[in-house]
Amino acid sequence: MDNSGCAVVTGAGSGIGRACALRLAETGLSIAALDADAAAAERTAKEVGGAAFAVDVTDENAVASAVAVADSLFGSPKVLVNAAGIIIRKKLLDSTVDEWRRVVDVNLTGYFVLLKQVIPRMAAGGGGSIVQIASIAGHTGYGFSSYTAAKGGVLALTRQLAAELAVDGIRINSVSPGVVHSGLNRDTLSHENIRSATVANTPLGRIGEPDDIARVVAFLAGPGADYVTGTDLVADGGMISTIHWGAAGGELHSFHAQER
Repeated sequence: MDNSGCAVVTGAGSGIGRACALRLAETGLSIAALDADAAAAERTAKEVGGAAFAVDVTDENAVASAVAVADSLFGSPKVLVNAAGIIIRKKLLDSTVDEWRRVVDVNLTGYFVLLKQVIPRMAAGGGGSIVQIASIAGHTGYGFSSYTAAKGGVLALTRQLAAELAVDGIRINSVSPGVVHSGLNRDTLSHENIRSATVANTPLGRIGEPDDIARVVAFLAGPGADYVTGTDLVADGGMISTIHWGAAGGELHSFHAQER
C-alpha cells in the first residue's frame, strides 16, 4: 500500500467526482472513493486501485468510519474533494420542506460532515488541500431555489474556512462548474430545446465534460496553487460572463447611433 497519503473524493462513482478521482490518482495519491451507490464507488476504486466506501455523506457515523479506514490504509488525507450532489428541479413554492432539506443536506451539510472528519486528520498529517464543488448557481439565479441556496452556502463556507484552516497548513478553494455532461444533467440535456439553449448561452460553444472540471480541481489541489486559498474558480465556458441577448445580440453589436 502507498502510505504517502490519500485523496478523499465524495460522489466518486460518477460524473465530476469520478473524473476528479481519476485525475488525482494520476498524481500518485491513493483514492478513497465515497459514493452512495456502492457499485459505482467500486468501479471507480477498481479503476484507480483505491478503496471504495458506500456512504451517504449526510451520515456522520458512516463518513467517520470511512475516513478512519482510508487513513489506516493510505495515511492521512492530503486532499479532500467534496463533490457529492443532488438536484430537485422545482421552484420555491413548488418545493416541499423535505425536498428542500434533502438538497441542502447533501449539497451543503454533507460537505460540513466531510470537513469535520477530514480536517483533523489532514492537519495532523501536516496539511493539505480541500476543493469543494460549488456551481454557477451560487453566483446567479439558476432556476431551482434549494440548489442555488445550497451552492451559495458552499461558496460562503469556503471563504469562511480559508483563514480558519491556514494555521494548520490547509488550503481550501471551490470550483463553480457550468453545465456539464453528468448524471445530474442527464435528464435536461436529453431535451433538445434545453440542450440547444445551453450551447447557445455558452460562449465557448459546448457543454462541459467532467474532466474539464477535474483538471481545475487537480490544479487547485496541487503545488501549482500553493498560494491560492479562499477563492472560487468558475469553469463554465463563459456562461455567466456575459448578458445573453439572444436574437437581439446581432442587432445590438451592429447598431450605431446616428450623431445628432
